[in-house]
Amino acid sequence: MKKILSALLSVALLIVLAATSSSAQDGARIHLIHGIPDTDVDVEAGGANVIEGFSFGDTEDLSALAGATLEGLKVKAAGTDTVAIDAGDVALPGSGNFTVIAHLDADGNPALAVFENDTSTTAAGQGRLTVRHAAAAPAVDVLANGAAAFSNVSNGEGGSADLDVGTISAEVVPTGATEPVVIGPADLGITDGSHLIVYAVGSLDAGNLSVLTESISGLGTAPTAVNTGNSPVGSDSGLPVLLTVFGALGLLGVAMAGARLVRSRG
Repeated sequence: MKKILSALLSVALLIVLAATSSSAQDGARIHLIHGIPDTDVDVEAGGANVIEGFSFGDTEDLSALAGATLEGLKVKAAGTDTVAIDAGDVALPGSGNFTVIAHLDADGNPALAVFENDTSTTAAGQGRLTVRHAAAAPAVDVLANGAAAFSNVSNGEGGSADLDVGTISAEVVPTGATEPVVIGPADLGITDGSHLIVYAVGSLDAGNLSVLTESISGLGTAPTAVNTGNSPVGSDSGLPVLLTVFGALGLLGVAMAGARLVRSRG
């Protein structure tokens, strides 16, 4: 449980700031996703819980915290007074479009990943699809309409492509095979000027593999509108791609900025 809480440290912490900070910076978007099944946490600040029961599939828009430095925060097992982590200080990026996800690595250990999302303009009649592997599972292939669209994708990896508007039937299978289908089949809609990001999460051994998604709109012109959503599409597909990593410490640094309550912001 301590390892899981540790991985979720930034998750909870970032959210605390979301409730206590209002320093948004133009052009910055930070989306937090809880991608570890069956793990709830509470976050305490100033001697009281500021967030309770942050659960798998939950998301938070942390854009208002861009550029903020967070300090001093406690993460506890949900519903208990057991303190698992006391956070230190770290700064969140002040600009850009990022997703922070707490997930399981290939061995089933809690991990944090930070992805920079591609918000470049898409051509007319096209949308962008990104798949990110964030599950405790071996390398896989992602099939689109029966053909391999992304091959030999390992945890922490993935791919992205601009596609014509329409619907793709997606499946996730072991690398080099067509079965068993571990996730899917699922229909993924490619929308004009939108970026659909699909995360494979959960654990193969635990039998709880599933998919979480988020969507960024407005790429046909400029990404002025951002729609973030988290849909645990029970048996959909999607795999990871670490488009931009801040490095091992960078990941924790950026994400764990959420691990510190803003003690000196008030």
